Amino acid sequence: MMGTLAVTLLVVLAGVRVRDGLRLRQQELVLAKLDERDAVAYYAVLRRRVRNTRILRAITLAALCGLLWAWRHGLVTTM
Repeated sequence: MMGTLAVTLLVVLAGVRVRDGLRLRQQELVLAKLDERDAVAYYAVLRRRVRNTRILRAITLAALCGLLWAWRHGLVTTM
């Protein structure tokens, strides 16, 4: 069970890393094509997106930790 969970976690983490890298390259290309004023405005939008993504990832990680804690303490089987 834990082996499958570890492999699944590694695949998900690798996918997230690749997707983030691809998005970063695409955004750098867009920023390079814009003039300075538009690039500054677009950069502000990108900063908000990154902040929201980090917040959602933190919430997801907290929920996962809560589920693992409940599973380890046997709370899932009693429901």
